[in-house]
Amino acid sequence: MEWIKVLALVAMVYGIWAAYRSLGSPILHQGSRYFRQPDGSLRRWYGGRWFSASEVGMPD
Repeated sequence: MEWIKVLALVAMVYGIWAAYRSLGSPILHQGSRYFRQPDGSLRRWYGGRWFSASEVGMPD
């Protein structure tokens, strides 16, 4: 049954990696990376609160 645990771990790591890659190119502002969301807001890679374009130094 150890192989099931290893397979589950590999699947979780792949899922996390695929989700991170789907974020697209980051927008860098003062050393932080922000990713554009489908609703037009910007968020950090871990989620958290959303930022407007003007808050991260981009024109609206």
